[in-house]
Amino acid sequence: MSDGSDRAPRAEAPRPNVANRPPPSAPGSGHGPGVLVLAAGARHGDLAREACARLARHGFVAWAPELPTATGGPPIDSERAAVDAAARQLFCEHATDGPRLGLVGFGRGGLLGLDAAARGARVAAVIGLDACFSAMSESPSRLDAFVLAVFAEKDPAVSSGQVAALERSLRDESVGCELRVQPGVDEGFLDPARADRYDAAAARATWDKALARLRAEL
Repeated sequence: MSDGSDRAPRAEAPRPNVANRPPPSAPGSGHGPGVLVLAAGARHGDLAREACARLARHGFVAWAPELPTATGGPPIDSERAAVDAAARQLFCEHATDGPRLGLVGFGRGGLLGLDAAARGARVAAVIGLDACFSAMSESPSRLDAFVLAVFAEKDPAVSSGQVAALERSLRDESVGCELRVQPGVDEGFLDPARADRYDAAAARATWDKALARLRAEL
């Protein structure tokens, strides 16, 4: 029987490279509460940049870190390392005000935000837009942040039963939350680059709700 010494060494999660990322988007005042924008994979391009610009126009210091590619399932170590490093970096920015951050996540980014808050990150609000929390692994009992999540009604990865179950679990743990399903839209409804999915009215209403919650919590 092998004693395990012949096994290949376990690869370490790659360290996130935040030094070469563009600087955060800041409001005209030059400072404001910090918000991390978490958008993984193909979503990280124009969608994340547009979100940062929008948040800056509304008084927030916003930054979208580069996230590793994941294949689904619960958050992996490299994703967690990237989110944690980005939070530390944003706190170190001279423009960032306040002791806690907001996390705005698109799709899987919402899951990463919820995971970070449950692991003890200094987060006041997790905003999941076009959200998908089906692979949540941490217990909501550890959350000390308000959770706002907006789901696309036609997203095949989302069911009304899942949304209701998540809301029950959050409320059972006395976590402040608002979970809603945006009617008539599919995954991608917030992305102007996806002409076949984008819904301007639904996007505007969703962003209005997200901005109001960030102002209330930060």
